[in-house]
Amino acid sequence: MADRQPKAVRVIVGTMLMAAFVLIALAIVTLYAGSWGVPYFSFTSERGSPCKNNLSGYTCTPLTLADLEFYGDVDLPDDSRMISGTYKATHDYQLDATVEVPAPSAKAALAGLKEAYGDCQKNHPATLDTRGLREVCVLANDDTQTRTGDEASSNLYAVSTGLRKDGTRPIVLTMKSR
Repeated sequence: MADRQPKAVRVIVGTMLMAAFVLIALAIVTLYAGSWGVPYFSFTSERGSPCKNNLSGYTCTPLTLADLEFYGDVDLPDDSRMISGTYKATHDYQLDATVEVPAPSAKAALAGLKEAYGDCQKNHPATLDTRGLREVCVLANDDTQTRTGDEASSNLYAVSTGLRKDGTRPIVLTMKSR
């Protein structure tokens, strides 16, 4: 007949197995809690921005260019450089971003902005410091007009841009839901 292990050893081994199971389960929950929307846990968006849940939604900062293009529904040149960006989602959303586009792509960036947001508006206040800029352009729908006609847009946006002496195009984009 085989010798049984002492009761104390069996209890210790059983306790260690239970603790290991709990620790593994806790590690899995902690790893995926952010993507499940658990408040105060972090996650990474599908386009690479670090985000953190809060009680009523989530905030992503700093944004990647891919997330700016996704949330802002705009196509910018691939060599654009994100300076800063924040996306806050609750029952509404707000997007704030600052981007720089190098001189070789500046014209393409303006074309992408106009395609997404319409034409430049004259005499509209800029959300960008325009000192030292030429060809300042502001695209906005804060007067509830849209480029598609009669229906009101589901979001408000203000986009300001211009050209620096070196040809670089700074862009400040602010968008929020109505």
